[in-house]
Amino acid sequence: MAIKLDELKKLEFASAPAKVQADPKALLTAIFKVKPAAYVPSGVKVRSRIDDHMFTGSFKGSILRELETDPKVVSVALSKRLKMID
Repeated sequence: MAIKLDELKKLEFASAPAKVQADPKALLTAIFKVKPAAYVPSGVKVRSRIDDHMFTGSFKGSILRELETDPKVVSVALSKRLKMID
């Protein structure tokens, strides 16, 4: 069952979503803001550290609700796929 992204409060978007949904089986990438420093939520693979409280990471869409309820996760900014320019 698809996850309605507009219902998640910690989720950030570069532009306003219009009834966007995520496939729980999809591999997603995002920029995470966390507290305390160096915290990494379960199920998230760190791709690159920005600083002690921010990093990019990848994860399965199925854990979006867990990230939403994790008190140590401040926000999750989903990456948006860009179109190829010829």
